Amino acid sequence: MDVSIVSRIVVVLGELDVPTADVTPDTTFEAMEIDSLLLEELALRLQKTFGVEIEMGELVPEQTVAEAAAVIASKSVTVA
Repeated sequence: MDVSIVSRIVVVLGELDVPTADVTPDTTFEAMEIDSLLLEELALRLQKTFGVEIEMGELVPEQTVAEAAAVIASKSVTVA
């Protein structure tokens, strides 16, 4: 698990007004009460943040933050 990717995902979640105080890598989007519309907004923001293409359906409510980070990492992203 890439901690820097997880950290940046949490920052983006905060920018979307999602409470992040208790978010861990094992927290699901569903547990954060993120609906499908907000999940799509998150995907768009993550695309801009990481410079990758995130296809519709690659992020799902049952997914954890760590699993989302793995999706991003699999796209050969270098995070400084």
